[in-house]
Amino acid sequence: MKLLIQEKIYKALGNKKRLEMLHLLKINRYLTVGQIAHTMNLSMQSASQQLKILESAHIIESSREGLQVFYALRKPTYPIIKSILGFL
Repeated sequence: MKLLIQEKIYKALGNKKRLEMLHLLKINRYLTVGQIAHTMNLSMQSASQQLKILESAHIIESSREGLQVFYALRKPTYPIIKSILGFL
């Protein structure tokens, strides 16, 4: 694993709000930014920023359907991600 992606993964997984987002995505499979923001009582901007961090660490992925962007967990490619998701 390259150091840069390793840093991104640890940074992404080292935040309580992002772990809560991962838990929501594990339970619900697909959610929009608005759904995540509403459920977690966050602003859309804050939720979007946190999701971008998770996406840049290859933990979640996004797909666009019309005007909405849906987020979902990616199939874990690194053991640390698989391990953390198992605890959520």
